[in-house]
Amino acid sequence: MIARAQPERDGLHAASVSVEKQGYPARDFSDLDFFHSDVDAVEYATTWGRIWIEANVQRFE
Repeated sequence: MIARAQPERDGLHAASVSVEKQGYPARDFSDLDFFHSDVDAVEYATTWGRIWIEANVQRFE
């Protein structure tokens, strides 16, 4: 899982995450929400990615 914050023109940071597992196509989720801080955006994307993985782990086994 790779969480990231993408700065936007309006000064906000978009939270995005990529989830990958060897042998499966990567899943990319962009612009999950917007934050004033890049740290907050990465924290949100990390939490969101973990929840997605837990909800979908059986599909990857």
